[in-house]
Amino acid sequence: MDKGTSDVMARTGQVRPSLWRDRRVLGWAVGEGISSVGDQIWLVAVAYAAVGLGSATLAGTVLACAALPRAVLMLLGGVVTDRVDARKLMLWSNIARILVLAGAIAVFEVAGTSAALLIAVGVLFGVADAFYGPASRALPRQLVSKEDLGRLAGFRQLLIRIALFGGAPLGGLLMAGYGLSAAMLADALSFGVIALVLTQVRPRWPREKAEGKSVLSDLRGGLAYLAQTPRVRSLVIALSGLNVFASPVIVVGVALRSGQQGWHASGLGLLTGAIGAGAGVGTVIAIFWRPVRPVRRALLLLLVQAVALGLVGFGSFAVTLAIMIVVGITAGLASPMLAGAFQAVVGERYLGRTGAVVSITDSGLTPFTLAGFGALAAAFGVGTVSAVFGGAFFLLILAIVAQPGTRALGRDGEPVKPRSLPADR
Repeated sequence: MDKGTSDVMARTGQVRPSLWRDRRVLGWAVGEGISSVGDQIWLVAVAYAAVGLGSATLAGTVLACAALPRAVLMLLGGVVTDRVDARKLMLWSNIARILVLAGAIAVFEVAGTSAALLIAVGVLFGVADAFYGPASRALPRQLVSKEDLGRLAGFRQLLIRIALFGGAPLGGLLMAGYGLSAAMLADALSFGVIALVLTQVRPRWPREKAEGKSVLSDLRGGLAYLAQTPRVRSLVIALSGLNVFASPVIVVGVALRSGQQGWHASGLGLLTGAIGAGAGVGTVIAIFWRPVRPVRRALLLLLVQAVALGLVGFGSFAVTLAIMIVVGITAGLASPMLAGAFQAVVGERYLGRTGAVVSITDSGLTPFTLAGFGALAAAFGVGTVSAVFGGAFFLLILAIVAQPGTRALGRDGEPVKPRSLPADR
């Protein structure tokens, strides 16, 4: 436990509760899982509604309309997170999404489904997500001790993985049986659950906030912190690398390989399911495994994953299935460790801004790497491009592992300070 946390607990007389006995924190994590179910219901609803309008591209357009304001406003959301109460910002973001869906249901009942309605909801959701995302990365620091941040991250990720499996079928049933208004109502109820939970959650420890004279000065301060703090920057790069290098191989490479080898949709489904099952197993292990140096262990696991990714383009179906299980398990193990370390070591008043950078890197670069992988695979073959992506990921993680100080990251729970702390003012 860090000295700051100990001092606060000594002043308030708090006794640190066990994560598994903390009903409010666990309730918040479960509420986030339920909210993720609502997200999946909405994604399915958009696809069904788009098909009903006779537009094959409308679903993609709606998702793009949500992604654009989210990407543009994410840094602003990070700045606001570092200046205000993260819990209240999450609460108001959820209330805003409930109001958006309530208005959309009213419009639907009067005018029916339209492209304008779906796009408007997508844009407004993107705005709300830009503020909710950074706040959700900052709040755990105030809820549990730093020793439990990795466990909480693993528990949240496990619930989200379960939501991914259950939410989409539920959305399909709602759309098929009751239509778009029922799907939107279910999504609104899921946001209502997490909003209700947030009213009950009380941060145990205060969080130092940014105190710049303006939003712009805080934005510059956050970017300066990242630039001047190599070990935090390494964490950001490692977290981003999971999507930039791994996702193209998993999403595009495996699909192309299945088509070329005649494994058909059933084979692709088994391969994709193997990743999910492996990730679930890895996440459960990560919840209870507490290595002394979690960041170093996570990075070593990613080296194994990088080798597996490089082999995706080679071997029989059975070999590829085994590779997918390895990729899933290593991702499920490494991701909670890195997420917990990120929340533990980033300076308190920079959590929102640094988290926003991670989100932007993921959402901003991944579409380009997916398209780039497909174009390169068409020119040079799936095997060659998978090996290149896996090799690049391996070298990136190896470079991070080799950096001085990486071994100690996350060991003592102390926030990492930059060489020259940037002023907020």
